[in-house]
Amino acid sequence: MNRTQYAIFEICMECNLGDIHAKCPNSHSDRYANLPHDKPVSDEQIVETVTALYRDHGFRGHVGWHYYNEPLVAAERMWRLMDMIDAQTNSEASYTLWTNGTLLPADCSQFARFAEIHVTNYRIKDHPVKNLRELVKVVPGTIVQRGRLDSRLHAIGDKVATTEPCSRMFTEFIIDYYGNVHLCCYDWKGQGSPGNIHTESLGDLIANWQWIRTLLAAPESVTPGGQLSCRRCKVRSPYIPEFIPAIAQAARRSVEELCHE
Repeated sequence: MNRTQYAIFEICMECNLGDIHAKCPNSHSDRYANLPHDKPVSDEQIVETVTALYRDHGFRGHVGWHYYNEPLVAAERMWRLMDMIDAQTNSEASYTLWTNGTLLPADCSQFARFAEIHVTNYRIKDHPVKNLRELVKVVPGTIVQRGRLDSRLHAIGDKVATTEPCSRMFTEFIIDYYGNVHLCCYDWKGQGSPGNIHTESLGDLIANWQWIRTLLAAPESVTPGGQLSCRRCKVRSPYIPEFIPAIAQAARRSVEELCHE
């Protein structure tokens, strides 16, 4: 896990722009068609998982609270989890926040606890970004980018799109609201999911997830495209974004080693 930049937890199901963004998987009827969705992940399970990632599995990236939701809808839970994790890890954990910025409070002093913050400004007339100046005063390195309400619904099609290697899994290890592990943000149906933290041990989940990651990142001569659902993905990419430079560079070295096996 020392080649993984983020551990992402979906701490709520809601997004305050959900009614506007009709093409978002957030509330799509197929989202949990083939996944467990009867038991949300508890605070204690999230804390135990984060603690184990740092203590037992070599994780050195940031913990984040997003996925197909707006984490500030559950701000109270977010701050509570950070307090609990800090108590368990002696403040070893570091945090990232991805937000649409429309729910930022007037007093942003608490946000100094984040190692990095990304604000996606969708420029929706009735839902403007609020209190951004106050946030930037507290976290000067806040990254603000213009976003569009894109469609992830059809990223995975019906036919094989490409067999080129994909390194998206080096960006994030994702656990959704109900404990399902996802391969990346485009795997919103969990079609390639290695399992659920309610029924599998974290060690087994990580081992299966890393095995899939190796299959996908290896050159075509080594593997014919990895997971079946990923072979149908239209946005496969060998690129590893440099959100956390040292970890991203280590991940690239790992991929280069695969290419020379």
